[in-house]
Amino acid sequence: MKIAIVDDEELYLQDVCDKIERFRQSYDGNVNIEVDTFHEGKEFLSVFTYQPYDLVYLDIELSDINGVHLAHMIHEKNMSTMIIFMTSHMSYIHQSYVVNAFQYLTKPLKEQLFIYELKRALKHYQYRNKSFAFPTSQGRIIFRLSEVVYLETAYKSYKIHTTRGVYYGSLKPANAIRKALLDYSFVRIQRSFLVNMEHIVKIDNVLLYMSDGSMLLISKKRYREFKRIFYKFLEEKK
Repeated sequence: MKIAIVDDEELYLQDVCDKIERFRQSYDGNVNIEVDTFHEGKEFLSVFTYQPYDLVYLDIELSDINGVHLAHMIHEKNMSTMIIFMTSHMSYIHQSYVVNAFQYLTKPLKEQLFIYELKRALKHYQYRNKSFAFPTSQGRIIFRLSEVVYLETAYKSYKIHTTRGVYYGSLKPANAIRKALLDYSFVRIQRSFLVNMEHIVKIDNVLLYMSDGSMLLISKKRYREFKRIFYKFLEEKK
């Protein structure tokens, strides 16, 4: 995961670097983190143009450019970049919502909250980049989990609805993948449907509206379990 820290105060640049390093040394999972630091927003932007970052710790009150404006420019170039704002003033918090910031931290940065949000960002990064090779009628195609909207099965075949389109395949060789999806952000809403909760746009009673425009029905048998899993999913995203 590539991380950039943008702050014109050396004290906070070093503080964030130290916190990330302590996390890296204590983390019990397999994690590879690269960190770059920038004293100016324009300097960062010139590098970001050809080297996108997965996570940016961004001071709102930079000396050369407004941090909220810079966040807009970041998302214009790469919408998937996570932005964690850092500031000494709570008055900026509403502006951070406008640019869909991943989180908002106040200075001085509290260690426990910082580590919690870094873990959350890492989990989001790992999910977004986790991929499976689906055996389809067009050959084995690699999809990231974030690209899969939902999976539909029927007897010996399956249909995978993705952000790249709809693909078909034989069910038997894909059974292991179908089971593995349940360990991530997927939930079963009917016997034949697995949906990616990341792509649920709206819930109207037993009807799901998906990001690709699909409307899917939750079976009465699975409705209670779906609500439990989905609300837990939402809680963990906070």
